Amino acid sequence: MRRETPRILHVTESMSGGTAAAIVEFVRSTPQFEHHLLFRGRAGRAGRGRARTAAPDLPVRFEDLFAGSRDAGGGLSGGLVSLGRALRETLPAVAPRVVHLHGGRAGLVGRTVIPAVARSATGPAILYTPHCFGFERTDLPAVALRLLRGAERAVAASTDLAVCVSPREAGLATELGIPAVVVPNTTRARPARPDRTRHTGSVVTVGRVGAQKDFDFLLRVKALLPDPPGVTWTWVGGGDPRGEAALRAAGVRVTGWRSPAEVRNHLAAADAYLHTAAWDSCPLPLLEAAAAGLPLVARSIPALDSIGLDPDLGTAEAVAAELGTVLATGRPSRPRLQEAFAARHTPQAQAAALAEAYATALGAIPAPVPRASHPAAGSLTEVEVTRR
Repeated sequence: MRRETPRILHVTESMSGGTAAAIVEFVRSTPQFEHHLLFRGRAGRAGRGRARTAAPDLPVRFEDLFAGSRDAGGGLSGGLVSLGRALRETLPAVAPRVVHLHGGRAGLVGRTVIPAVARSATGPAILYTPHCFGFERTDLPAVALRLLRGAERAVAASTDLAVCVSPREAGLATELGIPAVVVPNTTRARPARPDRTRHTGSVVTVGRVGAQKDFDFLLRVKALLPDPPGVTWTWVGGGDPRGEAALRAAGVRVTGWRSPAEVRNHLAAADAYLHTAAWDSCPLPLLEAAAAGLPLVARSIPALDSIGLDPDLGTAEAVAAELGTVLATGRPSRPRLQEAFAARHTPQAQAAALAEAYATALGAIPAPVPRASHPAAGSLTEVEVTRR
């Protein structure tokens, strides 16, 4: 008797940016499953029920990754209601063994809808990857953070397992009463690695210009460093117009959003990768920068400390001093930390940890079987996402 391939339904509020990149890697790491996708589209894109062939910043057809995909639609208003309605309709059509929720909004919708319509002894297991809890934000008032934490706690009992991308995230899930495992983020992008013995003094940052990536912190770091001729600062991305203007006024080039290939070119041409986020989980640009052979200068925050990056870089002064060392020598002051970070976030490490997480929900895991509609992990070399 032929054994049926277990179906996993991935649900996300938006299939773009860093969350989309993480979902792509999860799917590529577990080809032994039949993966399906439900996501919420944006206004002006494909309507309800019609899945797009690809996200604008994800240059791959969804049918090359997923056995089925659906755009819940909803635009900018009523989107989460549309996602909930589409989830109700999709559950009996797909009959997944596991529903894997990605991000706080999809996590709230899924853990509200699924128990109401599909929980039983044979119903789907609910797995949840926060991709950074909303109550980690530092730009919201205390009352808003309490509401976000309360919402997570209210649906925690409906979560079979939190699949977390950092020990910090797993610890927060455990505090909410959710069993948790760590599945490291990874990237299969391999930017060109130019001759690192030649230093031009190029500093690059990738991401959305806004409160999370904290452009104000970068500006403080820049002001603390001498500005010798030839040193250039580039922010690959766009976002808050006020932030973009402030960066440009300080001499930082802001590129606007660029294709994945262009992002890799910027990384390949740089001498240091600067990460100034005020809150985060395990950002993929850090992994891509490490893959390009760049020294990482990452502001110390709890999530990054938990994945093994330098815990002593918590102030602008400390970050500026470390960046000065990197620009002068071409090496971080603690290179072994970065080597260990890269070694823990390989596709192989992710595949093993994710298979174990799904095993917790499913029992015995079938052996990987090549599928015509699900290419092997190494075959999708251009599946990358511009991080937002």
